[in-house]
Amino acid sequence: MKWNRLVEGRTPAMHPCQPGIRVSLGHFAVLLLCLCLVAVGRAALVQEPKPNIVFFLVDDMGWQDTSVEFHTQRTGFNDFFRTPSMERMARNGVRFTQAYACAVCTPTRVSWLSGQNATRHHVTNWTLKGETGHESDQLLPPPWKKEGFQPGTAPTVVELLRDAGYHTIHVGKAHWGAVGTPGSDPLKLGFKVNVAGHAAGAPGSYDGLKRYGDGLTKREVWAVPGLEEYKGTDTHLTDALTREACKEVRKAVSELHRPFFLYLAHYAVHTPLELHRPYDEHYRDKPVARSEVLYASMVEGMDASLGQLLDELKTLGVAERTIVIFYTDNGGVSHGVRGQHILGNGKDTHNLPLREGKGSAYEGGVRVPAIVSWAEPKQGELMQQRLRIRSGARCARPVMVEDLFPTFLRWGGVAVPTGLSLDGEDLTDLLEDPARRVRRSPLFWHFPNVWITYPAGSMAGYQPHSSIRLGDWKAIYFYEGERWELYDLNSDLGETRNLVATESAQLQELSAKLHDRLVKMHSPWPVDRVTGRPRKMKLPRSE
Repeated sequence: MKWNRLVEGRTPAMHPCQPGIRVSLGHFAVLLLCLCLVAVGRAALVQEPKPNIVFFLVDDMGWQDTSVEFHTQRTGFNDFFRTPSMERMARNGVRFTQAYACAVCTPTRVSWLSGQNATRHHVTNWTLKGETGHESDQLLPPPWKKEGFQPGTAPTVVELLRDAGYHTIHVGKAHWGAVGTPGSDPLKLGFKVNVAGHAAGAPGSYDGLKRYGDGLTKREVWAVPGLEEYKGTDTHLTDALTREACKEVRKAVSELHRPFFLYLAHYAVHTPLELHRPYDEHYRDKPVARSEVLYASMVEGMDASLGQLLDELKTLGVAERTIVIFYTDNGGVSHGVRGQHILGNGKDTHNLPLREGKGSAYEGGVRVPAIVSWAEPKQGELMQQRLRIRSGARCARPVMVEDLFPTFLRWGGVAVPTGLSLDGEDLTDLLEDPARRVRRSPLFWHFPNVWITYPAGSMAGYQPHSSIRLGDWKAIYFYEGERWELYDLNSDLGETRNLVATESAQLQELSAKLHDRLVKMHSPWPVDRVTGRPRKMKLPRSE
């Protein structure tokens, strides 16, 4: 820099300390200005150190599929599943007992990446090749963004962290963009490294001996890319991804010497349900369906991955400077592939006391486990004093997956770009004071798609819907029956008592806010099968 050369004496004719050089007041003023500029420049280079960030996202894992209680009381599910690494995180940090995602996977992934709610980004269903939803007796698919999220749509949080000096690593499931689009490639969305991420949202197989789906006839799209050293070996996909994640972290710490952002997005525990040895041993003799033994082994294997990663961070000496976020992408699967569980029930009951599961408008479809902690709490660590996370705490304030976008930026010391439309709220202050209950904005969900086929006249929640939560009140609109439902989650977590008839004022307030949001965001409506026109939301009649 020109100013640096000046004060370091590389232009001696202007150096005031050399004998024989006459210095005017003007020269002296210039020198002072130079010294100030250099001081400011050097101070800017000496920035506060930034934490490493590990985002550990699990696929299709429900609110109850863990030994960590997220309910107000312990349940039979908590006693059935074994997740000691999640317990470790819960002891060290804050568990969010009312954390939410979208009802299915791709919308959730787009929301955290962009900081936008599905009502805004319009990727309302899971992506693959064109239309992935179904039709019902009354409704056709809406004009949603079937191509998924694409580069240039909006800045991603990963791009912003990368540009601020973070080494950005993607390991596992991507599932942002449809097959053949740029959005299917994590390297085009801000990641410097991509391991095994592509357009598909599930593996052909978790079995290394089956090459994770390579060679499956008419199912080529599901084959997990890369991981060649593990294909043909007896290595479960979760274990292979964990080893690759640890390898990339070691490289980042030993070679790059700058903060890293690791996104370890497991394909587990999505279907196909396949055994993850040796984690099935504890469940073999339990009075549950075979599918539950397979599922539980996958959950415990996922948890073992989390523990191995935490141990690796400690071994590398960076655990006290690394924040870990555990989250899942939607409610637990309960409608189809899973059977009788430990409580003796089956279909649509795997998330009790929550109603239904993945794909549903009800709490079982959208409420998820979430924990944030330092990988290793350490008293006196300056970085942990600056970003305080309470140990062993619970936070009951509702949070939504897009909240992670501004939260990650704050941790990384990155300003939100001017003019960027965000829907998330920064969670940092909640980590220090988890007792805060007030959220500035409502939570919104918009799923105008038919996820699974269902009988005509069905009253289940697996239908095209939109919903809003404000305080403890939750209102749902189902497009096929053109009906509203209203629940007080504080007194009725299972959503069994529809209060539409008795709480009309609450319904009027929530329905108006939800309708206004959808109209303002130009959110896509389902299409009426008979007329071919959008079937728009109908507001309830006022008294």
